[in-house]
Amino acid sequence: MACTGIELMSKQGNPYWARTQDFERHFEYSGVKIPKGYEFQSTFTPFKTQTNVMGIVWAKDIHKSPVLLDGINDYGICGGSFYFDHFFKYVPTEEITAAGKVAIRGEELCTWILTHYRSLDDIKNKLNDDSGITNETGPMMGMSVPQHCVFHDETGRSIVVEPSIANGFRIFENPLGVFTNAPTFDWHLSNLKTWLERTTNRSYTYKVDEPIEQIKLGEPTSGLVGIPADYKPESRFLRAAFSKLLSIEVDDDEALNQLYQLLTAVNTPKGSLRINQGDDTLVAWTQYTAGYDIKKKILYAFTYDNRNLRSLTWGDPSEWKDGISYFSFISKQTAEPFEAKDEWGEGENTI
Repeated sequence: MACTGIELMSKQGNPYWARTQDFERHFEYSGVKIPKGYEFQSTFTPFKTQTNVMGIVWAKDIHKSPVLLDGINDYGICGGSFYFDHFFKYVPTEEITAAGKVAIRGEELCTWILTHYRSLDDIKNKLNDDSGITNETGPMMGMSVPQHCVFHDETGRSIVVEPSIANGFRIFENPLGVFTNAPTFDWHLSNLKTWLERTTNRSYTYKVDEPIEQIKLGEPTSGLVGIPADYKPESRFLRAAFSKLLSIEVDDDEALNQLYQLLTAVNTPKGSLRINQGDDTLVAWTQYTAGYDIKKKILYAFTYDNRNLRSLTWGDPSEWKDGISYFSFISKQTAEPFEAKDEWGEGENTI
């Protein structure tokens, strides 16, 4: 599984976040608005939402068992869920309930966090006491799906939530704003610093929360020379991180487009990533790409089969429906004709 996320701050100091959703099987996706007080009945333990949330849900049947893959809530907490195989530590439900916590499935982690917490510190201080992830099967893949999450706030701060300890979570500050899949986040940061030391004149202490500064114009670097070009998470993390660190600074009106351009370094075309499962070979691909203007609470997205950008605005939550409102992706690509012009200004292109 090959999802990648990147956060970018504009020159004006505003945060933007974009992610790819890559998988080797088809799920239904839909934009949603979920009002505060809505009761999720299909989750492992039914619960009521404590915040309003806008985002994208996924499921085999999104009307039967929707869960958030990414989104943003009232308080500007924005983030999403990414595949996390091999390193997750799920436990029996009895162990979770014995600790006085709510049992959820792996694929429900992002939904739980976005619908319950008001700040990144809220997540850090309460999540480990509130919930744990059961190893009991669910409707998504016949399992409790291996997931970990990244979240950002309106200041540009970012944290990573990993269920890599039994009946609990390791929560890291994310000084880089880049995220992929397994291994664990601290491993990715150490690996990145090793590569940065090889390709620049920098040195690091290898502490997890150590700042990683932008690579400024004029700073010696060999760039992406020697960086792995495969689709493994550790390779995509390096390409995404270097692309961000080498990126030029952009204004608000350029930030999301810049993020989409940075993510082209990790997009997965159909056929490029093949996964062996028993006697079958499955093909993973970038099924959709989403971007969030965190300050304005606007979601932008396009799909593999339709590059036309769609948007969903926050609006007034008091006017949201009582239940989940669904907003469909448009799957078929359309193209607008070139605009005819009778006169051309000096230096303008003619196509």
